[in-house]
Formats: sequence, C-alpha cells, structure tokens
Amino acid sequence: MKLKVLFSLVYVLTFSMLVHAQELYTPRHIKQAYQNETRSLTGAPGAKYWQNKGRYDMQITVDPVTKVVSGKERILYENNSPNRLNELVISFVNNVHKPTAARALGVSADFITSGLKLRSLKVNDKIYEIDSQDWTTVNRVKLKEDISSLAVATVEMEWEYPLSLASDREGQIDSGTYYCAYAYPRIAVYDDYNGWDMLEHNGRQEFYHDFNDYQVDICVPKNYVVWGTGKLLNPEEVLQTEVLGRFNKSLISDEVIPVATLHDMQEHKVTKQQEWNTWSFNAGHITDFCFALSNHYVWDASSVQLATKRVSVQAAYLSGTKDFEQYVGWERYCIDWFSKNWPGVEYPFPTMTAVQGFADMEYPMMVNDSSVPDNFMDARQTVDHEIAHTYFPFYMGTNETRYAFMDEGWATAFELLIGMDENGEEAAKKLFKEFRVEGWIKEPSTETGPTFNFIVFAIEW
Repeated sequence: MKLKVLFSLVYVLTFSMLVHAQELYTPRHIKQAYQNETRSLTGAPGAKYWQNKGRYDMQITVDPVTKVVSGKERILYENNSPNRLNELVISFVNNVHKPTAARALGVSADFITSGLKLRSLKVNDKIYEIDSQDWTTVNRVKLKEDISSLAVATVEMEWEYPLSLASDREGQIDSGTYYCAYAYPRIAVYDDYNGWDMLEHNGRQEFYHDFNDYQVDICVPKNYVVWGTGKLLNPEEVLQTEVLGRFNKSLISDEVIPVATLHDMQEHKVTKQQEWNTWSFNAGHITDFCFALSNHYVWDASSVQLATKRVSVQAAYLSGTKDFEQYVGWERYCIDWFSKNWPGVEYPFPTMTAVQGFADMEYPMMVNDSSVPDNFMDARQTVDHEIAHTYFPFYMGTNETRYAFMDEGWATAFELLIGMDENGEEAAKKLFKEFRVEGWIKEPSTETGPTFNFIVFAIEW
C-alpha cells in the first residue's frame, strides 16, 4: 500500500510538472523583447537585435611599494541601440572593498580599502566634476548632452585605487604578487531587455559585460613580470634576450618550456633593467580584461595547435608548487579536448594563462587557481572547470549576475565529461559526486530541496 501511494504521488508530481511545462512563464521584459524583435523564441537573435560596444585604450601603472593602481583610459563607446542615452552608468566592481559596500559575506580588515578616486571624467570633451567618494559599484552620470542612437561617444577617465591586502578574486597574493581583476572603471551594459544594468556587486556574484576591444599598457617596476588577457605585443621591449628566446620558442612548441626559472627571477635575468617597464596587451571582442604581476613567480609556457591557430598556454606560480608544475600540460590537453569533443567548438582565443592564487576563478583567457598539491585529480578538475568558462560565459556573453545557473551548470557538466576521459569514468564520477552532489542533495535550506529530495528518495526506494 505504501508503495502504491508513493508512486501515485510521484505520478501526480510528474503530471503537474508536464502540464505547467506546456506554457512556460515568461517575464514581462522578455515578452517585450520578443515583441520588439530583438529576441526570438528560437533562442537566436531577433531581426532587430543589437549590442553596445566599447573600444578601450588604457594606460595602467601598478606601484608595488604604495600598492596603488592608477590609470587613464579612453573609451570609444558605440550606442548601437535605437535609443538616445541621457546618462551613462559607470561600473567599478573594486568598490566592493569600500567600508560602505553591500557584501554577501563578512571580510577581514585587510580586505577594506578606500575604493576608487576618480580624478577626471570627460564625455565628448565635456568635463564632469564628479566626487567619487560616495560611488558604489555602479554609478549614474547624468549627461550634459545625449548620446544619439548609432552615435559613438568618447569617454575619458583618470583614476586610482588601492590594492586590497587580502587576496580573494583579486588583490595581493603575497608581498610581491598581485592579481588585478576588475581593475578599471567601465561603462555598464545597456541592453534591450533591462536597459542599464544597475545591479550592485556584492563580492559573490559574477558578471555581465559588453563585448569590447582592449589595448592596454601596464607599467610596472623592473623585475616584475606581467601576465594579461590577450596577446603580449612587445616581449622584445620588456624581456631580456635569453628569456625572450624561450618565450618565442614556446609560441610554436608543444614542449613545456621554463621561460623564467626561480634562479632567473632571483638573479634579475628576466625583465629589461630600466626602472619601469611597460607591457602591452591586445584583446578583441572580449567581455573583460585582467592581469597579474609578480617579482618571484616562475613562468612556464607552451602552445597547442588547433585547426585554425596555435594557442599560447602559460602558467605563473610559486616555485616548487607540485600541481602547478603540471598546469601547462593540463591546460594544453584541456583546450585541445574542448575544441575537438565537447563543446566541439575551437577554443576561441589566442592565449590561456593560469596564475597561482586563492580564488578558483575564471577570467577571459586567464584563471586564478588555488593550489591542491596533494591531490592532482582535484587540482586538474579545477583548471578544467575554469577553462570551460571560456565558452560560457566569455564566448556566449551571458548575464552571470542574474542567471548564474547557466554558466556554472555548463562548466560543471564539462568538468565531468573531460574528467571521465582524463581519469576514467568510475574515478571521475566518484569525484563529481563527492564534490558536486553529496554536499547539496540533502541540503534542507533551499526551497527546491524538499521536492528534489522526495524524488530522489522515491527513486532509490
């Protein structure tokens, strides 16, 4: 009798779900996008779809003594929307470090900084007197002159902010190593279904950005190596001859090459010895730019040949870190596997660099991973997961802030698929269940927990 009742309940639940699935709820702003023909029910862009875009030209200086990042930028902002814009929204995620910021979790005293100091702002040569003391992570600027539909506006800013001494997704990793993510003020997304993206960053959310083009010059003291999103354009201007030769060799080789060893770094044999060096990077049609620098991390590199291009693969880490000594080989395998298997789309970018840090976090063409030196399977799963994010969100451009389940679901599924190839099906599924399932399946605090648990237990019983 109990068994009949149980299966009856499962049947009723399943039937109810099927009935509701025939007419899915659609939010009003999404319906409006369908009516406006910017989106379509097939998932393809609508006939009148548009995206705004920025072309960022930035000069950034990092002073490891004062721990201040300063910069100036010139943005050519394309208003491809059908609307006149009477304001701009400037996003600066790093203001999450301010004492007054809204945060999802508690932080240490070393996490707190004074945030962005905007020294100047001009839009189409008109000067705006802005006091950024009260700025949050998203900030409205009322324009003196509207930006017309299909017009290109020139936005210029000069700014500075202090690096956080507590490293999470960005900040100081150690006394000579810094991960600079969310390192510049940017124009927020203006899209066809929400208008300006005004969601504050709380430290745990992820991101939603336009596809932009970046030309970035990063000025640092001698003996600091810089790794960044995109291609390094001027290695001959910043690297000494022997190291330059190794780096250039890595760009055409399947071999893992120690571009800069610990001895090289200690003996100051890596960078040119002028007081400051400027490292230039270029990246096109990408949602963000980040970089890291260190005066003592070792540097490995290689490359992997795909169908249409050879991708540079690099790793920067503390000498002697056992799992990171394997990273370049793992990255090569991962990029090749994703390109040929799932999703079966060629890795879309020219580089991938892994930096040893604390975040286990993805960025365009870069990852910031913690070390797991005593468990190579776990460590490799992490880099597989973060590189999977190359496609979702960075290639697809999804709104991670609102729809995090999409990019995390994608990356989590792909880590299992590639893991079965790397470790065998039994070992990969065991790791996946331990890490991704067992901690959540009986979690009582979520609204979906009881229903999900009921179905699972019914199936098991």
